[in-house]
Amino acid sequence: MGPQASQLDPALALGRCRLFHGMSADVRQRIAVHFEAVSFKTGQIIFKEGEVGDSLLIIGDGEVEVVKMVGQSPHVLSRLGPGEHVGEMALISNQRRSATVRVVRAFHGLVLRQSAFDALLDDEPRFAREMLRAISDRLRKTDETALEQMVTAHQALTFSLARLADSRDPETGGHLFRVREYCTVLSGLLRGHPKFGPLISDEFVQNIYLVAPLHDIGKVAIPDGILLKPGKLTDAEFEIMSTHTTLGAHAVDTVLEFCDFEIFRMAKRVILCHHERYDGKGYPRGLQGDDIPLEARIMTLADIYDALLSERVYKPAFSYEQAKTEIATYAGTRFDPEIVAVMLDNIDCFETVHQKFKEDTPDSSTVD
Repeated sequence: MGPQASQLDPALALGRCRLFHGMSADVRQRIAVHFEAVSFKTGQIIFKEGEVGDSLLIIGDGEVEVVKMVGQSPHVLSRLGPGEHVGEMALISNQRRSATVRVVRAFHGLVLRQSAFDALLDDEPRFAREMLRAISDRLRKTDETALEQMVTAHQALTFSLARLADSRDPETGGHLFRVREYCTVLSGLLRGHPKFGPLISDEFVQNIYLVAPLHDIGKVAIPDGILLKPGKLTDAEFEIMSTHTTLGAHAVDTVLEFCDFEIFRMAKRVILCHHERYDGKGYPRGLQGDDIPLEARIMTLADIYDALLSERVYKPAFSYEQAKTEIATYAGTRFDPEIVAVMLDNIDCFETVHQKFKEDTPDSSTVD
């Protein structure tokens, strides 16, 4: 069923549309003659996904929804009401429409066909400028939406992968939440430090929040007999356990072949180096001091602090005071002493995080 004729006054309808707000009444009147007034009933399809775009729609009153098929199911992208417009991207590019526009509430509107659109671009410079602005606006919003969706999807996927690795280790999910928060809090505090501040940007803080849960992802490749062993590991077993750092880093290398982004480069550094020690006695490469990536030094401190506060099969959970003493004891050997100083000066922030994500279930992970 096609559109019906409408009694809508085109010039008045254009005046309500943001595309034409900056134009004088005379200019809108000249432009209005190029539009066709139409009406659609509830349920009618105005534009169909896959059709060649040949018109721009301006909604005078009523409501439409923009729907895109995802697999076999329709997904509503947005709803549009009076004064809004749709269809300009397909009209300009002559591409097939990327979504279907369906009437939700019967409305009167205006349609601008391809030939009239081309004439307006030639004859009305102000209209051409407004269309350019509208296109820029639409592209910016599309980019922002796509970025937001990508970040959300990445967070969900990252944490799902981390939980997959964690499900094979007796540690509980609370560990992932806590170390993520510890790393974020510590990174934020270090921004005020003269040495570390210049190295920590907004992107750094956001990225470490996202990648911290992946630090032990390589444990998915460790045999159960070693990963789940309740007692102390033999030297040979420990050698195998320690490969979770390199195995995890190699997995991220595969990602980097396709997406060489800083967030994945940071993920690799955290996974590979979070068992390095400040005194050079860690693994897998025996890095020392500032040669250990900053994000890995932060991760090491966060990871071990949480392990100290967690019950193990071989030890009870440390008190906050005991954990604080233990961290101070290993400043300069296991940990970067300057980072430890910042943490201890603000230890209440970390205790608050631990309380927020505290759990009663004991775990038997090791602090290697």
